[in-house]
Amino acid sequence: MFNAEDFIESKKTIVNNLVPYCSTLHIALGFDDNYALPAGITILSVINNTPNYNLHFHLFVDKVSNSNIDKFKQLANDKIAITLYTINSNFIINPKTLVLHITTISTCIRFIIPDILFSITDRIIYLDSDTICLQSLEKLAKYSVENYIAGVIPDSLDMQKEIKAMYKINAEKYFNAGVLLINTKRWCEEKISQKAFDLINSGKIYKYADQDVLNILLENKTLLLPIKFNTKIKIAIDAHQEKEIRPYTVILHYISQNKPWFKVYQSKIFDHYFQLSPWKNETLPFSGNSSSIRNYAKYLMKQGAYCKSIYYYGVYLKYKLFQIK
Repeated sequence: MFNAEDFIESKKTIVNNLVPYCSTLHIALGFDDNYALPAGITILSVINNTPNYNLHFHLFVDKVSNSNIDKFKQLANDKIAITLYTINSNFIINPKTLVLHITTISTCIRFIIPDILFSITDRIIYLDSDTICLQSLEKLAKYSVENYIAGVIPDSLDMQKEIKAMYKINAEKYFNAGVLLINTKRWCEEKISQKAFDLINSGKIYKYADQDVLNILLENKTLLLPIKFNTKIKIAIDAHQEKEIRPYTVILHYISQNKPWFKVYQSKIFDHYFQLSPWKNETLPFSGNSSSIRNYAKYLMKQGAYCKSIYYYGVYLKYKLFQIK
């Protein structure tokens, strides 16, 4: 019999500053140590923009360092609680399904979160660790999903067109799984966690892994929410796309490999929260791939930073010669 608790090695509340007579939003994230810093920025952005609620963050983690855990503690002020759920070695996903080379923890942790938190809350806001909150999550929390398994945000038209050719589902309702408002009761009643594990370990390849699986299982069982709750952008080196987002955007989602915490991307939004965070003195990773280093060198050349540009062209060539990703 499926039991999500079998995947949890330990549970520990590291901060508990919730105050009485104040509504609580339950927010879940899942990540490993490589994503601890961006997850921290996500959490900080939620805290800074949602001041009128208790916020209980449920962090499903895999091998996160004590140093990063200490920094999560530093995020907390009044109205904040943080609980860590450490994933154990039983959390195994068929590696053939992970065609996008995303780690198991970040890919499929969504499958078990509603089961684990069902006894605590009937509603969860799930956030990917490459999101930043720009306005209060109150606007999302006010939606009722009583008659649905989840509130979701439709994916792009290009993605829906691609999905239409791949699966026999209503592609117009295909959603991005980076932001979810989950009805834990309905989720558990329909055994979505068990069905999701059955599908993803069936031997069939799902190009977008857990996202495809959830769209298949939740077809006609979701409430479509406005795009402002999951505004997806692919940033270039100068991150000019950030200037184009609508003022009503609540959650910004950095999709693709171009993540704002890499040094080569000039993200003012990420840097704003980074400088306010306990990680502000950390050295950010330089790049996710060699092509972004080349693009950064080109960007520097256009800015007139010729010596620095030549240096980074050299770094790019080094990456290429030694096949560093």
